[in-house]
Amino acid sequence: MSQLYLFETETKAAVDGSFTVRPRRLITGQEVGVKRVCGLLGFKDKEAIYRLIWSKQIKAWKPKSERGNGKWRIDLQSVLEYKERRVNFRD
Repeated sequence: MSQLYLFETETKAAVDGSFTVRPRRLITGQEVGVKRVCGLLGFKDKEAIYRLIWSKQIKAWKPKSERGNGKWRIDLQSVLEYKERRVNFRD
């Protein structure tokens, strides 16, 4: 059985068009924000994450706030499972 580890990375582009990706830290939190999920899944558009939330492919919720504009909190485990499904689907 394989394990999937998720790292926050730093990317540096070279003049020749190649790039280097270096792990910065292992992600261990249980809840993450939309911006971080974009980075973890390699999406540039936050709308793609919202579509995953609305289609219930990843678990997320909005904490209640006085003005009703709370930010989405996304379950990290559901993001990891979604990423695993994507990887297995390609194979």
